[in-house]
Amino acid sequence: MTKSGDRTKPTNCSPGAPRRIILRKGCERRLIQGHDWVFSNEVEPPAVGEPAIVAGDLVHICDRRGKFLASAYYNPHTLIAARVVSRRPLANLDAEWIRSRLQRALALRETLFSQPYYRWVHGEGDYLPGLVIDRFGDCVSAVISTAGMEQRRPAVIDALQTFPGVRGIVIQTDSAFAALEQIPAREPEIVGEVPDQVIIPEGELAFETSLATGQKTGWYFDQTANRQRFRKYLNGGPVLDLFCYAGAWGITAARLGARRVVCGDASAAALALAERNAQRNDVRIETIGNDAFDILRQLQSGPTFQTIVLDPPALIKRKKDFESGLQAYYQLNRLAARILSPDGMLISCSCSHHLPTATLVEIVHHAAKSVERRAVLAEIGQQSPDHPQQPAIPETAYLKAVFCQFREEM
Repeated sequence: MTKSGDRTKPTNCSPGAPRRIILRKGCERRLIQGHDWVFSNEVEPPAVGEPAIVAGDLVHICDRRGKFLASAYYNPHTLIAARVVSRRPLANLDAEWIRSRLQRALALRETLFSQPYYRWVHGEGDYLPGLVIDRFGDCVSAVISTAGMEQRRPAVIDALQTFPGVRGIVIQTDSAFAALEQIPAREPEIVGEVPDQVIIPEGELAFETSLATGQKTGWYFDQTANRQRFRKYLNGGPVLDLFCYAGAWGITAARLGARRVVCGDASAAALALAERNAQRNDVRIETIGNDAFDILRQLQSGPTFQTIVLDPPALIKRKKDFESGLQAYYQLNRLAARILSPDGMLISCSCSHHLPTATLVEIVHHAAKSVERRAVLAEIGQQSPDHPQQPAIPETAYLKAVFCQFREEM
């Protein structure tokens, strides 16, 4: 972990006029329709002797006739070669430009929330591709996942420091993307004052987490709206919360009167955090540390659960992993179905944008059939509104939560 002191203002990250990239014939169509990605096989190769574009540099995207289409930052090493930042011809992406985007994103959140606990920036959803920022009161946690944003890390920090409500910043590079983007993996950088633990209010509950050592940004605000939906399906019966992390689903159930709550996770640190959060909220939970599939097998011979929450990480990270990931979702839901009480409720979630909502519903349907029950779909949740979607970019709609009752066949 590194701690930053005073900073000098960054220089222009793309000095001089931005380079042009030319799209192959017909490859401008998706861009014109509103999508903000250009793939490497859609770009004409550079002219002989032309120097390579530095990963992260600002470019102007043009069609074969030389017509300007968009400003983007470019990475010659990745499948997604260009990520659009504006439909106007920008000369640079400095701290002031980033600040204006932060301000616009903040305005939406302040209409949605009465307290400053939310996702402030959601990548392409807020026209800041490669940047995610979550807000925890007067501290923010930022994660960078592209070379374009890594190049502008100082500008991001400078822009954040101009907001009077921000006292401390944790900023880190997403390790899952560092090698892919050919950017250095580095320790989280701390700017200003950031406590070891922060407290997140959610309804009448309060949860602690660490911004420097927690998963992702430290919290999963994308499930906040779905946890509110979850409340109305609780009836005091036993609850199983799998992939529990900090225990938010299970502790919500315990606080609302569930007579038994079991939280399972493969991470010992996550279970310790869940136990501390249970104590903080004056409820009791049981914890099981193991792979979720093994936990479900372990519970097969015991009592059943009235409600089961499956909230796994993305089991389909890349398109080429679709078949193996799909089978993992099927297996996970079938195992859960075997320990669900008659007329019990399964909340099955997926954050894999490659998995369509309709396919997750089909998975739950087949899980019910595997135990000779009928799945009755109550509702389908999505990511919370502080994770905005771009209709022209299907990849920005990633989270789905299927609420299904498994009824006995009549």
